[in-house]
Amino acid sequence: MKRGKPHPSLTEFRLCKEFGWTLTELRRQSAKDVEAFIVILNELDYQTEEEVEKAKRESKHVRGI
Repeated sequence: MKRGKPHPSLTEFRLCKEFGWTLTELRRQSAKDVEAFIVILNELDYQTEEEVEKAKRESKHVRGI
């Protein structure tokens, strides 16, 4: 399920939570670094989503035997 771009405050919250930063520490990061961390989080989310979908497919296959 694709959703729109999250509100900036949610992105700030997630970055602080994932990397253990305070909001002040996050705001000290360069825009380039923050963008790179967002790309990393998005990729990790995508990989997790793929693993969940694979597990669902495998579960349905096992039940169908």
